[in-house]
Amino acid sequence: MKKSTALILAALLLMSVSCGESGTPDAVTDETTTAAPVETDYYDLLGKKNFEGAVYTILDANDYVDVAINMPGEEMNGDIINDELFMRDAKIEELYNMVIEYVQFSDATAGTDQLRSSVLAGEEAFNLCFSSISGGRLSTLSTDGILANLCEIPHLKLDAAWWSRLMYENFQLAGKMYITAGDISPALYQAPTCVYLNKKLLEEYQIDTDFYTLVNEGKWTVDELIVITKDKDQDLNQDGKMHMNYDFYGLAYQNIPLASSTMLVGCGVELCENDGENLTINLVTERTANVVEKLQALTDRINYADMNDIYKKAFINDRALAMIHSVGTAQSHLRDMKSDFLMLPMPKYDEAQKEYRSLMNAWSQCFAAIPMNADPEFSGFITEALAYESYTNLRPQVYDLVYKQKAARDEGSAQMLDVIFNSVYIDFMPAYGFGMTEALRGIVFDEKPLASTVESYIQTGNQRVADFMKAWKGE
Repeated sequence: MKKSTALILAALLLMSVSCGESGTPDAVTDETTTAAPVETDYYDLLGKKNFEGAVYTILDANDYVDVAINMPGEEMNGDIINDELFMRDAKIEELYNMVIEYVQFSDATAGTDQLRSSVLAGEEAFNLCFSSISGGRLSTLSTDGILANLCEIPHLKLDAAWWSRLMYENFQLAGKMYITAGDISPALYQAPTCVYLNKKLLEEYQIDTDFYTLVNEGKWTVDELIVITKDKDQDLNQDGKMHMNYDFYGLAYQNIPLASSTMLVGCGVELCENDGENLTINLVTERTANVVEKLQALTDRINYADMNDIYKKAFINDRALAMIHSVGTAQSHLRDMKSDFLMLPMPKYDEAQKEYRSLMNAWSQCFAAIPMNADPEFSGFITEALAYESYTNLRPQVYDLVYKQKAARDEGSAQMLDVIFNSVYIDFMPAYGFGMTEALRGIVFDEKPLASTVESYIQTGNQRVADFMKAWKGE
């Protein structure tokens, strides 16, 4: 199998990078290749193709290449994620007589800048890009005419199980959708936020609640989290100050806009309403006010030297009973934690709320886009085939073995991961901000009044939404 991989390190970013064209053929024949027999009906629905050795190039613009794995190495090495990606690519290459190549930037901004440059230069350098939405990466490209409208790309079945339902529902606007996510990127399994509970500390505090039953019965609410975490803070070094590096917390979280948005979304708040044609910011409602009041009762002021100290120093060392952070933290930072822990979805506001919702981090390196000038037929077909193969064969191995068995500490938490991934959510506000997410952080964590705080930001927010809509629609 021919595979060419380019790893472009941040230290070399000042050097010019030359990318060739994708090698998309002028015509695609319907001949069968020398592939092994296909066992799935969906491949039959896609149809037989012979792309005559064409090169399909994936750009991985990824700040965390050692953690958010989107591409395999040059060979199988025993690592589950690497080997499953390697076998997936080999199968698609053989089925359709084509070659998959990767270009990887360990600086996501530099990578997406390279994508922009290639599109503006009229090059067909890339067929697919993985990166984050936030940070001016895919978010900016989506409004600058650099990305293709996925709704117009042939072969993509964006409402299928191998693509994200939440992206399909929430990221279509005015008949356009530029970004999606799905099993095609294993980094997806790190993106949602959840609640961690330290089992050792639950026992020490004689908390014998059956949390798995609470979740399954729809009764896991903010009130339940308040009951077990409130008034648990302790000034262990008795210096009169609470600090994440030295003291004990009932609940650890990062005092940042992502965390406040995560809590609000978990409680069912629509941060940005999408009617299919327009976006509206409507945060000053009676329900949102009730949610904010409850979240203010849940949270305390958090002090830390580094925001990652909540898991690097506090939770891992049994100095926090509960923690709110991404699912990926279990596998990347808590694998050596001595005490066992539970992993639960974000709590609902109350039992009447229809479903759990776990916000996806828009900074995750799992989001997928197709460049505007990529060959739509070739790019759409191979992207869909890779996504389907990832769902049927890569997901059971990577998701079940790496996350459900290695990250989760017991069978119950493994089952909770299914609940979390079945409830993942994102809308345009967490992804694009519109100047409002800092306001939400201040409201939840600093107890600023909802109405007056939103009022002080809303003019800017509405203007940014209006500007965004014009750019999104290409006006």
